[in-house]
Amino acid sequence: MGKSRVAEECEGVKLILITHEHKEHFDRELVELLFSRYRPYVIAPRQVLAQLGVDPTYKSDIVAGDVFELSGFEIHVLPAFHPQSKYAVAYLVKSGRNSLYHAGDTYETDEMYKLEGDVAVLPIRGMETMGPAQAARISQKMKFSKFLPVYWGDRKDIVEFLLIVKDKAIKPEVGRWVRI
Repeated sequence: MGKSRVAEECEGVKLILITHEHKEHFDRELVELLFSRYRPYVIAPRQVLAQLGVDPTYKSDIVAGDVFELSGFEIHVLPAFHPQSKYAVAYLVKSGRNSLYHAGDTYETDEMYKLEGDVAVLPIRGMETMGPAQAARISQKMKFSKFLPVYWGDRKDIVEFLLIVKDKAIKPEVGRWVRI
């Protein structure tokens, strides 16, 4: 799917939360395209924001431990353990009674077990993050209703994750949006 098509699918986007600088998680051109069309507020580590050609009025740098409200969302910036990044973070986003945890790229952290909510988005790649079996095992200890695997190497990773997590998993499909 091209950037223009993604931008159309994201019509009306209000916030962009970036976990770290790696290209799979920070597409500068796409963020700038979304900004030019919709003027969303961009939240990211300072080093990522410095790379963006976005009006400074619409961006804020963050560090793990920050908590703030923006556009009707309560955002908690959490630590992520990703040695390949200099400043990786995770996010817990709350809106009313709903919540979503996006772990970014990370290995297992003690912080994960203290969180609770509706949906946890977990990486399952295995090379630079926890693998599918480890993520599935972690999900069994976490206090979330549903789990969405992201950043996988191949379909085998998804199948391995889904077999362990079972009915608490949200099954992703390549090329399709997941609405939560």
